Amino acid sequence: MLKRLTLLSKISIVLLFLLMTFIFVLNITLIFELIEVTYMTSSMCFICMLLSIPFILIIIKDALKNQRLEAVKRNTIENILNESSLISKTDKEGTITHVNKLFCDSSGYKPHELLGKNHSMLSSGKHDINFWKKMYNATVDHKTIWNEIVTNKRKNGKTYTVDSWIMAEFDNKGNHIGFMAVRHNLTGLYESLEKLKNKEDEMTGIMNAINQSSATVEFCTNGFVIDANNKFLEMTGYPTLHEIQGKHHTIFMDEREYDNNNEYEMFWKSIKEGVIKYGEYMRIRKDGSIIWVAGTYTPIIDSKGKTVKILKIANDITGSINQKIELERKNSYLEHASKILRHDMHSGINTYIPRGISSFERRLIKFSEENDIHPEALEKMFEGPMKLLKGGLAHSQKVYNGVKEFTNLVKKESTMEIEKADLTHILKIYLKNTAYSSSVSISELGNEIVNVSLFCTAVDNLIRNGLKYNDSNTKLVKVYRKKENIIVEDNGRGMTKSEFEEYSKPYTRKRNNTESGSGLGLNICIAIMKEHGWKLNLLKARKGTKLEISLDK
Repeated sequence: MLKRLTLLSKISIVLLFLLMTFIFVLNITLIFELIEVTYMTSSMCFICMLLSIPFILIIIKDALKNQRLEAVKRNTIENILNESSLISKTDKEGTITHVNKLFCDSSGYKPHELLGKNHSMLSSGKHDINFWKKMYNATVDHKTIWNEIVTNKRKNGKTYTVDSWIMAEFDNKGNHIGFMAVRHNLTGLYESLEKLKNKEDEMTGIMNAINQSSATVEFCTNGFVIDANNKFLEMTGYPTLHEIQGKHHTIFMDEREYDNNNEYEMFWKSIKEGVIKYGEYMRIRKDGSIIWVAGTYTPIIDSKGKTVKILKIANDITGSINQKIELERKNSYLEHASKILRHDMHSGINTYIPRGISSFERRLIKFSEENDIHPEALEKMFEGPMKLLKGGLAHSQKVYNGVKEFTNLVKKESTMEIEKADLTHILKIYLKNTAYSSSVSISELGNEIVNVSLFCTAVDNLIRNGLKYNDSNTKLVKVYRKKENIIVEDNGRGMTKSEFEEYSKPYTRKRNNTESGSGLGLNICIAIMKEHGWKLNLLKARKGTKLEISLDK
């Protein structure tokens, strides 16, 4: 019980006990007058004092014990503070009077370099005078403990950050005599926090860049939409996030891709298990149209290694995919067509035409011998036909070279060389010595930037088709300029729109033609025009076929 009482309380109890004993004895003496008052009083007081000695001794012993405990406690607290905190004392002017080891370790100074010096020598300059006025006002004027994060400067010039707790010290008369500060070094923590903040800022910057350049959507681990940015909404055709939030990933897919599809289930399972998935995917917009996206599915994993959500970063590649498909289609049919044309023309150029000429020459020699005709007269007689045959051979070689050049271009084995050329001039030269040049009328076509060989090959194909499938008595093909476009018009039976579309498709031949390699000219012409950035159109005509090469890019 006594241990729970303060020293003052214990002394008060003893004094009260003595007083009550004295009063009790005095009253007894006065009442009974058994002995003389003075003697009785003195005796009883002495007895009370003797009885009180054990209590006094107990109280003194307990007080001494408490003082020792308090001293141990104070020493323990001081030791703990010295081991864990930076401790310093200054006078009221700021002159350092005491520092502990941790304070010296953090500041980089030895004790003798600090004692007697003003604390301002540790100032980093990052805190203005108002900052320290607030400290003075709190500690001296209001006698409270001031706490702030302070940046100080080490001996080597580097800064360090401390959590400062400062209180003012006063003497017995209440006069301000100095300051005591307890600090904790937060430099490592602040550096870590700074690195973390920089990393966070970096990640924020990266995400902002991604959001500006790419479509992003977040899914929960079972494939339901959590969030999406504006680019994703624009790409998929949904005006608001509300329309897709909480909906499953399958709303962006053709049901045939996921319905009863074990592969689709394994796709999501593997991502949930931490696998990053990348690929090119066909997706369905809100309006039902098809888009192609290049997307990466990345699992977001928490500190325990558990996938908490899935982030998809995607870009619309519909245009490039369509170009790729178109290029593959074009390459496929052009390679097929060119193989047939090159084979047929090669056979004609290198086999049939030379053989025909050779056979013709042998027969002429034989005819001259049998009919006794002079060779010079015979040569003069057939000079014209031979010239035509050799001209046809040369022209066929030109066509063959043009087709070969275009095939290599399509297969990306070469680049298209272009130049500004007089279209009328190059066409007339190209058609010179052909058997049908007299049936072609070429008006002023102007100058354009073209690949001469390919352009002449394409227009020549159109001309030959216009003559070949012409049922007129006098066949004629006109090539002329109309505004910004070039017109190739014949006076034959004409071509319907459906026929034009049909013959424009890959691998299509004219149904009434059985000759090897024919019927593919229109396909090649269209492809050559596309390489130039032009377009071939069928126009209405009163008679015959009217084709327009649109130069408007």
